[in-house]
Amino acid sequence: MIKFLIQRPIAVLMAFTACFIIGLVTYSTLPISLLPNIAIPEITVQVSAANTSARELENTIVKPLRSQLIQVSTLKDIHSESRDGAGIIRLSFEFGTNTDLAFIEVNEKIDAAMNYLPKETERPKVIKASATDIPVFYLNLTLKNDSAYSTTTTGQQSFLDLCEFAESVIKRRIEQLEEVAMVDVTGLVERQVQIVPDEDKLAMMGLAIEDIESALSSNNVEPGSMTVRDGYYEYNIKFSTLLRTAEDVENIYLRKGDRIVQLKDFCKVNIVPVKEKGVSLSNGKRAVTLAVIKQADENMDKMKNSLVGTMEYFQRVYPDIDFSISRNQTELLDFTISNLQQNLSLGFLFICLVAVLFLGDVKSPLVIGLSMVVSIVISFVFFYFCNMSLNIISLAGLILALGMMIDSSIIVTENISQYRGRGYFLRRACITGTSEVVTPMLSSSLTTIAVFAPLIFMSGIAGAIFYDQAFSVTVGLMVSYFTGIMLLPVLYLLVYRAGIHTRKWKWLSFKFNNPIKDHTLDRFYDAGVDWVFRHKTFSVLFCAISIPLCVFFFFFIDKERMPDIEENELIVRIEWNENIHVDENRKRVDALFKELDGRSLEQTASVGRQDFILNRERELSSSEAELYFRTETSGEIAPLEQETYRRLKERYPLSVISFSPPETVFEKLFVTGEPDIVAEFYARNRAQAPVAETIRKLEHELAVETGINPTGIAFENQLNLSISKEKLLLYRVSYNELYRVLKTAFRENSVTMLHSYQQYLPINIAGNEKTVNRVLQETLVQTQPDNQGNIEYIPLRELVKVTPAEDLKSITAGRNGEFVPFDFYGVRDADRLVKDVKQVVGNTGEWDAGFSGSFFSNREMLDELVVILLISLLLMYFILAAQFESFLQPLLVLAEIPIDVAFALLLLWICGHTLNLMSAIGLIVTCGIVINDSILKLDAINELRKAGVPLLEAIHEAGRRRLRPIIMTSLTTIFAMVPLLFSSDMGSELQKPLSIAMIGTMSIGTAVSLFIIPLLYWFIYREKEGGRKAAGNKQMTTTD
Repeated sequence: MIKFLIQRPIAVLMAFTACFIIGLVTYSTLPISLLPNIAIPEITVQVSAANTSARELENTIVKPLRSQLIQVSTLKDIHSESRDGAGIIRLSFEFGTNTDLAFIEVNEKIDAAMNYLPKETERPKVIKASATDIPVFYLNLTLKNDSAYSTTTTGQQSFLDLCEFAESVIKRRIEQLEEVAMVDVTGLVERQVQIVPDEDKLAMMGLAIEDIESALSSNNVEPGSMTVRDGYYEYNIKFSTLLRTAEDVENIYLRKGDRIVQLKDFCKVNIVPVKEKGVSLSNGKRAVTLAVIKQADENMDKMKNSLVGTMEYFQRVYPDIDFSISRNQTELLDFTISNLQQNLSLGFLFICLVAVLFLGDVKSPLVIGLSMVVSIVISFVFFYFCNMSLNIISLAGLILALGMMIDSSIIVTENISQYRGRGYFLRRACITGTSEVVTPMLSSSLTTIAVFAPLIFMSGIAGAIFYDQAFSVTVGLMVSYFTGIMLLPVLYLLVYRAGIHTRKWKWLSFKFNNPIKDHTLDRFYDAGVDWVFRHKTFSVLFCAISIPLCVFFFFFIDKERMPDIEENELIVRIEWNENIHVDENRKRVDALFKELDGRSLEQTASVGRQDFILNRERELSSSEAELYFRTETSGEIAPLEQETYRRLKERYPLSVISFSPPETVFEKLFVTGEPDIVAEFYARNRAQAPVAETIRKLEHELAVETGINPTGIAFENQLNLSISKEKLLLYRVSYNELYRVLKTAFRENSVTMLHSYQQYLPINIAGNEKTVNRVLQETLVQTQPDNQGNIEYIPLRELVKVTPAEDLKSITAGRNGEFVPFDFYGVRDADRLVKDVKQVVGNTGEWDAGFSGSFFSNREMLDELVVILLISLLLMYFILAAQFESFLQPLLVLAEIPIDVAFALLLLWICGHTLNLMSAIGLIVTCGIVINDSILKLDAINELRKAGVPLLEAIHEAGRRRLRPIIMTSLTTIFAMVPLLFSSDMGSELQKPLSIAMIGTMSIGTAVSLFIIPLLYWFIYREKEGGRKAAGNKQMTTTD
């Protein structure tokens, strides 16, 4: 076949040029994203029930829902959290689950559960998790003339205008961009119509709250419309008594006995801001925050450009509003992708330098470089046809493949050069040199692919992610293999033909005195082999010790799921653990920001409850805050974290503080903020709720026993109002009237809606602001008329008893029911911690314990990796046995793997890295590459022995022949990885452990292939060689 191709060089060139052009065209149309498009197997159910306590919500709504949802197929885990007024149920599924079908099934189960829930329950919202739901960035709108860190916003009215403007103009304008799916808003100030009755006038007129309510309801109805015919005309007649303005409300008439009065005679009616549950802050100022979410299939780059244009336009047109962007993921994408593309180019440059250095002229590296560029560009065609995007995983796969792809080209070029050195003509050297390495090159490509193939079958996110990496490597290797045997010999022939020595191309024939001369390398090799053969015992011992060493390092080195990625962003979640309102919460956050001013480039905060529709996390309550910091470098995050923790704990010792990286696509997929171990305490006594004091005592015992403080559990103080039923009957007070008076007194009595043109405002009846005690003492409840029609007024304190209470702020539950979670972070010895926790559980006798957390999922993943390594080894053995037609020789090749792995683990430990998914991939992959050297070498030894060369001479000669390609291929693979060590973006951070593992394995593996493998070969075949020699001598004697 190669002879046929070399006879038709123009046809080959044209075919490859066509593929190259198609590759260039498809490259420009490939989608660019941060991570592969993976369906996150998670569905969230949000439950809301206003004015319901956490305990009631758990028992009446969340528990029945959970028992229905637990039946959903392919469900991996279910976890619910209930708090006052809102609950959230998280369902996580096995990876590979069709989330669309799961979504439908979850909705069906909820519909079935609705029959068992209280009648007034709203239907829970179901949200399907998706990487594209994560906002690309947050846009904060603040007023230029607003002063930072002041609790009163300058001009309440101007902020109300900003809210209206943000919602009706900015939000709509951004949503018009085709790349934007939706814009989510928080920080808006809602408005309401507030009616404050004068209690004295009410009593004087003999009116009750009920009368005001019924007057509002009856004056705010729309009976509908009717059609009337008049001759051949037809009119639409509308009846409408809807309330449209605050004046309409004031002018409502009421009749009591013989008197007719208007509402404004005894009530104040105003439009006021709704009582705030939460605020949004940006750099100390009150803000309206817009979360921008992109369309799933849109290109991030394109979206960024159109948004930049829109932002510039806004800043020009609205100079008195500050527009600032935070949590920007487009920067992350740009920085990461451009860095990886740069690393690809740098790796390529290093490789060309190695080739020039070893081959001593410019033509060979030119041929190799050309075929490499063609291989990479043609690979993009396969990316296009298989709907793959350019993301940090697939690009890293290409960088990984780069070092291996060039191996084929180097081996072919080097082999042709050797044949030319032996005096072959150029054309014949091209044909023979290429034909000789077709089979060993194919098997070495297949062994590398064999290492990657099983990675796809890993469960969970790892398998989903490494599909892209395996795809890149497989495509890269196969394309470069065919380029190497089809295009490269043709290019070599054309470049080295005599006709190229024209003046124009003079630089091509430039040669320099090769610093790494053949005889220098040969001398180094011979000396090495001789030393190994002289110290056979030491060399064999070295091999034998490496296996226990490998096992020891595997258990000794720290293990985690993913490498730590250095972030320059930080999220701080604070639960003040006190019953404070939003204004106090904001005051505390402002004070902290003021003290930390200058420590970060940007600081924003969500204080209290936020209005985001797509918020999959649990709602913040009014005593919680979420702060976001961005610093210049990742090194500033740890000190900032410590400083924040210290300041908060000094002032507010009860507060519960947790730190995490911001929610990015990466974060969502890898769940890196998960606690190492969660101890789940299930109460044995199901009849009564656990007492706060018991839980605090338990927390203390755990801290003492384990030596690690679990994350604190938040409690809330409550006031339990118990109504005396006996006194209600005694004083003839209706329960409904009492409830109405209480709601009005505590400013919570919402009656109806005001229908203005495009806005619907709630109408509230509210009492004057008072403390709880004053409300109970001063508020009077009207009794029902007695037999004579007399009405009396009874103070609330006579009917209601108030007792303070304390309960868990949020109630957590899972598959096995309700539990109290204790989160442990920074666990060194997980098994010991589990034992200590069980000890505490045993001592109390009132609890059962279960355990979950990242430690267990990491262990599961590493067990899987070990199985995959064994499968890869088996596959490699099958391929090698088929190539060498021997059961023994593949074992020789695979014998170097434990040595390489032991040293790579040692190098990882020295560099301060852990054994994680990426470094494990690096180890597995390099094992596939490193044995390629041994395959080449054994193949050459076998060929020489077939030609009748004695064993030792064959070992030396094969070593010399394959020395340059082996060293070159190893160096190119190492150099392709080097740029990753010196860059700090997310893609490179991910790949750093992988590249260290690869560099370690390659360095030691090359030495083992060159010196140790020949010794092992000699040990096995020396007997046969001796037998063969004896037989030969006997034959000669017989002839004599």
